[in-house]
Amino acid sequence: MGPAEPGRITEELSNLADIILETAYELCRCELVRRHGVPQLAGEVGRGRECPFVILGMGKLGGRELNFSSDIDLIFLYDEEGETAGVDGGPSGRLSNQEFFRKLGEMLVRGVSESSPDGHLYRVDLRLRPEGRSGAIAASLRSCEVYYESWGRPGSGRR
Repeated sequence: MGPAEPGRITEELSNLADIILETAYELCRCELVRRHGVPQLAGEVGRGRECPFVILGMGKLGGRELNFSSDIDLIFLYDEEGETAGVDGGPSGRLSNQEFFRKLGEMLVRGVSESSPDGHLYRVDLRLRPEGRSGAIAASLRSCEVYYESWGRPGSGRR
């Protein structure tokens, strides 16, 4: 068997990053749910409609072109405002969805980027999120709509 094609290697490195991010997400989310309850959609607290969350891979990860020295560009989005169900369905530990997903984003970044004696997994770059470094770590879909309607510019269509 000969050497692998570069496109195949970058695709597999991107797949690996996806799996690592998904696993880190599950671990971090479980910990936060244990402390604060499940994040729920506005008007749905106590009814069990969980607020969806997504990690968008941008840059080389999003383009499936990750290499061994790439950082990963991420944007964290959640569906809408609301709050967590609290511990055992009560008010103890309740957080707004914004706060819950901010904590989740911070835990994820720390989990995959902190150095250990074995090294680190990835350098994480969150600057592509709305408002860059000054923006929220995790943003609601509505806040992104408002941001891009106000500040977004269409691309030139050229590469």
